[in-house]
Amino acid sequence: MKANKYKYLKVIQQHYNQGWEDVSEYETNSQGTPKEFEKDGKSLLSHDLKEYRRTGYATRVVKRKELTQYA
Repeated sequence: MKANKYKYLKVIQQHYNQGWEDVSEYETNSQGTPKEFEKDGKSLLSHDLKEYRRTGYATRVVKRKELTQYA
C-alpha cells in the first residue's frame, strides 16, 4: 500500500493578546472530516471546540496540510 504524501489536520487556535496559538490538533482525511469520534458519534474536534470556546478567548479552527516524514 502506498503511503500518503501529506498529513491533513484541523487545528484549534486561541488568541491570547499576543497572536494565535495552537492548542489542539486533529487528524482528518483530505476532505477535512475528522478521524476521531466519541462513542455517541460526535467528533472529538467539535466536543473540544465547544469546551475551548467556554474559556472566553477568541477561538478558531484552521485546516493544515503537512508533508509526511518518511523514516
